[in-house]
This record gives sequence, structure tokens and C-alpha cells, in this order.
Amino acid sequence: MSFNVSRNGSLPRALRKVTALLVAMMTVQGCMGRYALDRKPVKQISEAERKSRGRVAFERARERVRDVRDGMSPAEVQAVLGAIIAVEEGPEGENGGQRKLMDGFLCKLSPVPLKERWLFGYDEGNVELVGFAVEFVRTDANDDDWIVRRVDKSPEDDCPVVGDTHLD
Repeated sequence: MSFNVSRNGSLPRALRKVTALLVAMMTVQGCMGRYALDRKPVKQISEAERKSRGRVAFERARERVRDVRDGMSPAEVQAVLGAIIAVEEGPEGENGGQRKLMDGFLCKLSPVPLKERWLFGYDEGNVELVGFAVEFVRTDANDDDWIVRRVDKSPEDDCPVVGDTHLD
């Protein structure tokens, strides 16, 4: 590949623009932080939770799950799947409680210390239908370095009646 150098010895204008664009993209990407989630004001957290477990919310999650990749952290998965922080509005603009919600998230299962599964689906009339699961693994039970092992498109597990049905 050869470049025409102008009389003053500089690279062509287009190449300088491309280089500047690449440097800007790398700089901005490095400054974006650790997957900050949007905060969404809600009237009642219980209603927001109900909607996040509905069929429409599950369909949104099902469209986004194709962007989940092996090796991703839980924070990256939450960002890809559009998790939010629901903040309950109190009287006179005061904030009430808050909870992290993710479309279609039903529960978290930890069958063994080195494996965790997040089940997604929807709750229709108190009957949960599980559509997919994101499976995480870690190498040390005392560490929180979970990474995605796989996305299970046809899981056979169910959420327990009493269990971990919210995100941390």
C-alpha cells in the first residue's frame, strides 16, 4: 500500500481524519465506565416488577439475548439485556425504594458453588414459562468473577417457589 505524501510531508487529509476518528473512539470507549444502568422513576415498584415479568418484556429480552457472548460478566449481560434501576417516587418528589429490574428475568439458580443460571421467561397467571437461561461459571467459589459459559435456548429448569427472584 502506498500513500501520496504532499509537498509538506504530511499524510493525506482523509487518512488524518480516519486516524483522529479511531483515537477518539478508543478514548470515548475507555471513559464510558462500568455499565451504568438507567434509573427509571416508577409509581410502584411492585407494578414495575410485574411488567418486567410479562410476555412483552420477555419478547424484548429474547431479541437482545443474541448479543450475549461467552466470557461476558454479569454486569455486561445486564447492560446488553437492558437492566434498569426502578426508583419508586414517594410523596412530594421524594424517592422511595429502588430495585434492579431486567426484562423477562424470573430467577437466579445456584445449583453448585461454581455455576449460576439466570432464567428468563414470563409469568402468566402465576404460571412461569421459562424461555432461555444464561449460564455463568467461576473458577473459585470464594470469588465473584462470574463469566457467561453459554446461553441455553431450551432450558428444562424451573424457578423455585421461594428463591432468588431479583437481581443484586
